[in-house]
Amino acid sequence: MSSSPLVHSLGSATRAYEQPTGGWFLNNAGWVTGRERTLVVDTLATEARSARLLDAVRKDTGHDGDQLVAAITHWHGDHAHGAIQIARAGGRLLATGHSAAMIGAGPHLFEMVFAFDGWGDVTPPKIDELVSEPTTVDLGGISADVLPVPWVAHTEGDLVVHVPSDGVLFTGDLVFVGVVPLVMAGTAEGWIKALDWLATLEHRHLVPGHGPMQGAGSTAVADLRAYLSWLLEVTAVDAPDFDALDAQARQRWASWSEGERHAVNLMKTHADQHGTTADVATLAMAMLKPFGGPIPLDI
Repeated sequence: MSSSPLVHSLGSATRAYEQPTGGWFLNNAGWVTGRERTLVVDTLATEARSARLLDAVRKDTGHDGDQLVAAITHWHGDHAHGAIQIARAGGRLLATGHSAAMIGAGPHLFEMVFAFDGWGDVTPPKIDELVSEPTTVDLGGISADVLPVPWVAHTEGDLVVHVPSDGVLFTGDLVFVGVVPLVMAGTAEGWIKALDWLATLEHRHLVPGHGPMQGAGSTAVADLRAYLSWLLEVTAVDAPDFDALDAQARQRWASWSEGERHAVNLMKTHADQHGTTADVATLAMAMLKPFGGPIPLDI
């Protein structure tokens, strides 16, 4: 992936680190800086990319070592793999209990799903603080609220970071912009509740987990909510025609990348609505079908 990340100044204390839109494992991150320490929101998928992110943090803030705190929005590797670098530098790591357990069970490379050998050192670190209720992190003159999501949404253990003084909301993968979301580890129903909850957090800038930054007047959350509502609507019947619905989704949301996820989202949402368990291997095979094998990564 040749495009370089963009660093956005979203206020006196807040920066967003935007990676290119489109492509697996290309997530956004960011940081919030006070006089005494910096809160890093998420890391990146590979050792090299995370190292570049942390170099940007140090250059912008002058903070390092125990002046760094990281909030990991959920356990997926694109957001969590670089956390080991913050831990080894002497920083602290925050995550929900479920995310901490899943991170500790990793690293999650999904070698049967993705063809890639450039991860580098992504050893799972120990999470220092489990976030089970809203937590305010004092950075010295600036504070950030780390808020666990009350529902199983994108995953069972999502959290968001809200910076009221700069009007910034880091959503993690509760929001995808221009990219098909992935319901595989969560639920469409809970995700919709989480999106409605985000609207109660005042913000002028929204940093999605994937895709470009969003400002006032953005329809990104409404667009995502409409997609998730469609999933629930079309999978409410006992025996939907998954192939036809997949084709419909690819046409309706043709501008969104990673269209192979529609098949997974439909099957997972149907299982959730009908009280059955979606077989992970079956979901993976449905996603790999357009590729005829593991998905090649360009990260």
